[in-house]
Amino acid sequence: MPILNIVLLLVEMAVYGSLMLGLFRARFLIGIGPFFCALGAVHVFAVYLAMCVFLVLPFGLSASPGSVVLYAGTLSLLLMTHMIEGQDVARQPVLGLLLGTVAVVIAVAFLALEQGRAGAARPADVTVLNRMGMLTLWSTLLLFLESLVVFRLYDRLLVVLGRRSFAASWLTLALVCTFDQVFFFSAVYLVQEVPLSAGVGGWIGKLVASGFYSGLIWHYRRRLDGPEQALAAARQRPGASHGRFRHDPATGAFHRGRLETLLADLLSITRATGRPVSLMLVAVDGFDPLRGRLDAEDVDRDLRRVAETLGKGLRSGDYVVRYDGDAFAILAPGLPHMAAAQVASMLRQRVAALQMPPGLEISLAIGLATAPLDGESVAKLLSVANERVYAARQQGRDRVIGAYGV
Repeated sequence: MPILNIVLLLVEMAVYGSLMLGLFRARFLIGIGPFFCALGAVHVFAVYLAMCVFLVLPFGLSASPGSVVLYAGTLSLLLMTHMIEGQDVARQPVLGLLLGTVAVVIAVAFLALEQGRAGAARPADVTVLNRMGMLTLWSTLLLFLESLVVFRLYDRLLVVLGRRSFAASWLTLALVCTFDQVFFFSAVYLVQEVPLSAGVGGWIGKLVASGFYSGLIWHYRRRLDGPEQALAAARQRPGASHGRFRHDPATGAFHRGRLETLLADLLSITRATGRPVSLMLVAVDGFDPLRGRLDAEDVDRDLRRVAETLGKGLRSGDYVVRYDGDAFAILAPGLPHMAAAQVASMLRQRVAALQMPPGLEISLAIGLATAPLDGESVAKLLSVANERVYAARQQGRDRVIGAYGV
């Protein structure tokens, strides 16, 4: 029976991981919202299973599929969302889940007050609901705190481990799952009096699950959702409107239609917190003379290389957006103006070092604007950045112009 339970847990991991990856992949057609909703629903069920369902394992241990399969899987999927969509997107479902859980706990408290006066024929078990609500709130609070660490930890380990994403992912998940097991199981132990063997078994199970999900995500990113696969999916979609793409089919950067939304969201954070956000408009010069002599696919390929070079020189929370023609917009939340100027200069040098086909000489003209220094609206920042791109071209191209000149 213990061996059969291990096999059962592995099968559950494969099924859950595959279904959620399929839903994540479907974001090209239906958006990312359904994926986030599924994560939230699964998290609530995971807490319920962690309270009352345990499978017998070898050596007298036991583990709950709620912790081993569902929680570890959810954390892994959030980390994958960070890898592909960025940390700002990956934190959205965690914040929504936390706020929703608080609302549920408040609703249960009102239910306890109303039930005594309503005289229902079949009253709700408020005690169980309270335990469930408090454990869900505690688990979600832990998940929120872990989301503040897990993405940065992965980025650091990715550098330390020489860009080995599988190893960085497994180690990151193992460390965070260990933290979660200590604090969440302590709460379950106090509320449900679960044996300590379940805590040890759950911890070992989470370590194994971290490796399993890391391998599954590594394979998914390599085979199904890398830059080339995403581009192919966008191009093959029948009757699709380019305005609906999340990413630009030609370059792999975010689509032009996302620019105002992303910038407006970042500006709202700036107004609330005072943290700056910098906008770099990057005009790529040199492609126009060749468009009549080269295939469009060849030009797109070289422009895509420029976009990838820009992306590799940025932080994980920055955005590269296809702006207009051979131009890109870079959004850098939290980056002051002078630091953004240094980043823009570094990007210009990186692109200048690219090996391009014979006859193709490209250069960048970058206009830099920062909120709140240059304005606090989308229209104002875009206008200022556009003016500085024009000034950069007028002064000889291949340069960066910000608030303080070249």
